[in-house]
Amino acid sequence: MSSLQNAVKNFVFGLFGFLLLVLLFISVFGTCKINSDEQISFHWDQPLLHVLFLGLAVGIGTFLSKKKRVRIPSKAFYGGLTACLLAFVFLTQLWPKGDSYLLGEAAAHIVEGNYQDFLKGGYLYNQPHQLTLAYLFAALYRLFGSDYVFLCQAANCFFIAGSYYFLEKFYQKFSGSISKSGFRICSILFFPFLLYSTFVYGTAPGLFLALAACLCLVKYLEEGRFSNAVFAVLLITAAKLLKSNFLIFVIAMAAILAYDFLKKARIRHLAAVGLLVASVFLSGRLVSSYTEHLTGVTSEGGVPPILFVMMGFQEGELGPGWWTGFHELIFLNHGFDVEESAEYGRQMLMESLEKMKDDPAYGAKFMLHKTASQWSEPTYESIWIQQNRKSNTKLPKALESLFGGGRLTECYVFICNLFQSFLYFFTLVFVFGKWKKISALELLLPTVFIGGFLFHLFWEAKGQYPLPYCVCLLPYCVWGFGWLIKRRDRE
Repeated sequence: MSSLQNAVKNFVFGLFGFLLLVLLFISVFGTCKINSDEQISFHWDQPLLHVLFLGLAVGIGTFLSKKKRVRIPSKAFYGGLTACLLAFVFLTQLWPKGDSYLLGEAAAHIVEGNYQDFLKGGYLYNQPHQLTLAYLFAALYRLFGSDYVFLCQAANCFFIAGSYYFLEKFYQKFSGSISKSGFRICSILFFPFLLYSTFVYGTAPGLFLALAACLCLVKYLEEGRFSNAVFAVLLITAAKLLKSNFLIFVIAMAAILAYDFLKKARIRHLAAVGLLVASVFLSGRLVSSYTEHLTGVTSEGGVPPILFVMMGFQEGELGPGWWTGFHELIFLNHGFDVEESAEYGRQMLMESLEKMKDDPAYGAKFMLHKTASQWSEPTYESIWIQQNRKSNTKLPKALESLFGGGRLTECYVFICNLFQSFLYFFTLVFVFGKWKKISALELLLPTVFIGGFLFHLFWEAKGQYPLPYCVCLLPYCVWGFGWLIKRRDRE
């Protein structure tokens, strides 16, 4: 068992390091930019500038660690961060667009007793994974009217601050005596996640719940109390219901329980995995059953997942593997028949794969560009999600400039670009520093990151998708930064 566990550990940790090395290379040598129409463009970067920035960061960190001048009190940090985010939400007052807007429309229809979105071709019929958010928004709409979107934005401020708090707790568990202030500074510098406070969707609340679930799982692994495993299951189930992509966290949690079982052989771990699988499956069935009871419409599962994979291997106007809408057109043309649509999607996917097989250079270029468009777009669409949205107020000039694609936008992209290299590089340092001794606790979020990378390598691409997984790198990045500084001090 011990040798098997070591083999699994080395494989997962090695794969984590390899992916970070690839992403660091892509980030240092190139930058992906996105315009207001969500179109992707690729640009060569300045590697020397990134190297100088990383060296400067180490120098400043070394100086501050010697002087011990940086002390950020917990209440002041999290209170100030939440206040600043609330002020940002108040100053913008942006109405939703895209899927957020369509969900709001569906929520209003539900409150009115109009179930047109559940009929064939309707938004919720095609996208049943959005049902939980639609019902949540409907409940809020019933209480607060259309202004519920601003309540959700305010709630996002607490979810974002709470996510950082959970990550800090996670970081503390393996950081030893390294200062928490370093983590808090890096949290502030991860600007894209902060700008997601205006995004009325499942990203912020889902990540908050997922990280809370991860902490509960860690407590279970440390203390052995099964109640912590139950809380972890309930929290991650809620996160997955809000946004289906958090299924990746579910799989990672199950994998870590299996990994720890190899060492400790606790039957409780198997029970926890069973509970996790049952909870996720039954909660999904419960939502489907409620929908059928409410509307009288029986769902066949919506747009088949294979169509999203098919779309992820096609050229598009926005970028390689990005949204084209072709999946919905196929579903429509096949009379919303799931099996026929899925079969057609498989044929289209095989054609794309055959093209890549016949022309390996094209296939390699396509996959490289698809990867770069998601993992080397340093803003994670945090500017794009603000653009082309109506506001209840006149935006301050600084925010107009930031969202307008001018010099301030370029400055923002420049800062985010450097920080992205900082994130990848020092997380890679963590892999180097922790290679000989890594615990199940420390493997949890890297497993999530690997799952997110592999999933979105094949799925439809979008700059927003990597955000939750990159936020999860923060504890490892800060540990690597602190470890390198301490090592440099000793030398």
